[in-house]
Amino acid sequence: MMNLKILSLVQLQCLRLMLLLTLIFGLILIVDDGSSIAAQKVGQPGFINPVTADITSSQPQVVQPSVTGLVSTLSDEVEELPAQLIRWSTYWQLCWEAYPEAEAYELQTVLMEGKSPKFKRQSDRCFRIQAASNENQKSQGLLNRDLILLMHKIQLGYRVRAVLDNNRVSEWSQVMAVGATTTSELNGTNNTCNSACVTKNSTDSEFF
Repeated sequence: MMNLKILSLVQLQCLRLMLLLTLIFGLILIVDDGSSIAAQKVGQPGFINPVTADITSSQPQVVQPSVTGLVSTLSDEVEELPAQLIRWSTYWQLCWEAYPEAEAYELQTVLMEGKSPKFKRQSDRCFRIQAASNENQKSQGLLNRDLILLMHKIQLGYRVRAVLDNNRVSEWSQVMAVGATTTSELNGTNNTCNSACVTKNSTDSEFF
């Protein structure tokens, strides 16, 4: 009697296993058929994949030439504090020539690790950021200014392109390193605070 019960349980388990395998096999066939139909549709002439179409349509058309006439400069601003202290900032500014029919301009950050996927859009033809700053004794001048700028020259840069109508953009300009200049610095390169330094309160700037 016990053997019959065990046999029945074994048969029941085998039946459940067969049903499970049949169900799994049927699902595999359905997925394969669907994939085959989709592949056949893709291969048909005139078929347009909606996902690919959306990505393609959103990509702007790139036209020549690129933005030219890039000029980068540095300027220092120094604020005198009590106890013979100063708070100073060095700003890096990048300007470029007007691009024909440009509606705006986009800047892209270029790092050692690669290019940023985000763009900064603006209408102005100049871009300004704070490249170095410190607070120290006035007798020390612009302490570590050159070292900070050198670090940025190695690690950070920007390039620019023009934004046109009908989803068009110009080619990217060359990459300009933050801290590097294409003209002589406005306030000299020495690290002493003298009459060449601009002494004023802090101004609005964009930090990276």
